[in-house]
Amino acid sequence: MKKVNATQAKQYFGELLNSAQQEPVAIQKHQKDFAILLSSARYQELLAFEDKCLHELAVLAEQEGFIGTEASLSLLDSI
Repeated sequence: MKKVNATQAKQYFGELLNSAQQEPVAIQKHQKDFAILLSSARYQELLAFEDKCLHELAVLAEQEGFIGTEASLSLLDSI
């Protein structure tokens, strides 16, 4: 992963945008990663992966006997 400091990021923003199409770019502040610049395509991949993981967790919870949202709300309303 390419790393640049915040000053360089300001000076070479256009180049960083191009670099981010190939690989994530870490923007550092005080020699620590502060932000990661990545392509829109990679961001969409990460969102899709997150959705898939959350869906799999929900399916697993249901298989293990956890009740769903509607059943939880209904149970709370009945108390």
